[in-house]
Amino acid sequence: MRDKFCFVLAMAFYSSCLGCGGSAKLAAVSGRVTYNGKPVEKADVSFTPVEGASRAATGLTHTDGRFTLGTFGSGDGALIGKYRVSIVAVGPSRKAKPGETGTGISGDIVPGDPLIPPKYFAPDTSGLTFEVKRGSNWANFELTD
Repeated sequence: MRDKFCFVLAMAFYSSCLGCGGSAKLAAVSGRVTYNGKPVEKADVSFTPVEGASRAATGLTHTDGRFTLGTFGSGDGALIGKYRVSIVAVGPSRKAKPGETGTGISGDIVPGDPLIPPKYFAPDTSGLTFEVKRGSNWANFELTD
């Protein structure tokens, strides 16, 4: 009888934690990133909390520039709140040119060249913001020079 009581008590505690946890405050967020009118492929989109939310959300753009954000898992959405947004898009890694410092074991590889202006790489300089509200959210970012 005691084991059954402990099990019921544990399940009640677990259920109450789920009700007030992150999943109850998540909202679907999808969007699209374009640069000078063209879709940006393989860009890392990051939402950094300003107020309300306590955790960042991230996503990766597809060939059409569309992305879906995830906070605790891929595509599960973002917490309700206001965010500063950063978008990083670089070309493929390449061999270092003379005078460049490379990374990696051999030191001859450098990250790819920026595909969008580097000001968008950091939430403090991008000028991009978004507020995630209950329900489904669409975040459209039209980047320019």
